[in-house]
Amino acid sequence: MKVKMTRKKWAIVVLLIIIVPIVYNKVSGAIAAFIQRQAMMQPKEVEVDTPHIEEVNVSAEATGRVEAKYSVDVVARVPGFLIKKYFTEGDFVKKGQTLFQIDPREYQIEVNNSRATVNQYSALYKNAQQELDRARALVKEDLISRSDVDSNLATANQNKALLDAARQQLELAKVNLSYTTIKSPIDGRIGKVNITEGNYVTATSGSLVNISSTNPVYVSFSLKGDDFVKLLKASDQYKDVEVRVQFNGGSWYDKIGKVNFVDNKIDKDSGSVSMRATFDNSKMWLVPGDYMKVELKAPKLVKFMTIPQACTKGDAMSGYYVWVVEDGKAVRKDIKVSDDINSNWVVTDGLNISDKVVVNGIQNISAEGQKLKIVEKNAGKN
Repeated sequence: MKVKMTRKKWAIVVLLIIIVPIVYNKVSGAIAAFIQRQAMMQPKEVEVDTPHIEEVNVSAEATGRVEAKYSVDVVARVPGFLIKKYFTEGDFVKKGQTLFQIDPREYQIEVNNSRATVNQYSALYKNAQQELDRARALVKEDLISRSDVDSNLATANQNKALLDAARQQLELAKVNLSYTTIKSPIDGRIGKVNITEGNYVTATSGSLVNISSTNPVYVSFSLKGDDFVKLLKASDQYKDVEVRVQFNGGSWYDKIGKVNFVDNKIDKDSGSVSMRATFDNSKMWLVPGDYMKVELKAPKLVKFMTIPQACTKGDAMSGYYVWVVEDGKAVRKDIKVSDDINSNWVVTDGLNISDKVVVNGIQNISAEGQKLKIVEKNAGKN
């Protein structure tokens, strides 16, 4: 009997060893779930702030390219042998400065021949005019017929026409002779010679050399459509927009440019507007062909509603939203943003200035309608 009791006790002990952990786990799990539910039922703490109003100068950035205001390819206007060059490549040249000389001899001969022709027809016309005057005197005395006067008049008119044509030919010959001396049409820096002395050149030979003006210069760029409209609203048709350019090394050019050209449409492929600004380049620091960063800024201050970027959710593709607190509960508000200012989004739609936007504790919000407890912003921080 004693042995049976001992076995029974051992069986009870074993059973307890098996059952107690199971019961304990279930009870502790239930207690933990209960505690968790109670915790979830408690309002989550969040920090809120209202949207801010910031006054800033509207600005935009683009990549621009320096261009000469005038860029001229010097070409021969009359054919002939290029016999002399009067400049050093890379020099600054003045308008009217002689650059090349084409052999002028045949053109000088043409001028001489044309002048001789003028003298010839001038003499013929003078003689015909004298004959006409005599004929008009004789016809008054009925010594010759009226038809004789008409014949002399026709001769005089014919010689006058020939004289006028000869004079025009002389002027053309003089012009062609002047073209043998090729002069600079503008002030600027002259480039590399493309056709050297000794070559026979014509008007179709192409550029002998290029000259680019140096002051002022243009900086051309394209502005995104959204930035274009934004600046347009904040300026007087771009007349008062300040334009600055930055060199590749990071330094800014010390002169302010002004917009002098705005295209009349937005490019359908790039969605941008072609623009151009003019800059004083008296120091010759801006070199045509160079690429530079361009910054445009409207002078007058514009007010924008902003919120911290860190308090927004979503992205530019699906859209942004924020959590706000209304009546102690989380409410989602979809917003539209247009730009960023000092790490803040500019909000164009979806928020009121009085909205309490959650700026800290966003991770505590799991669903709309969740109870929230507002704590003082930056509480506990010195």
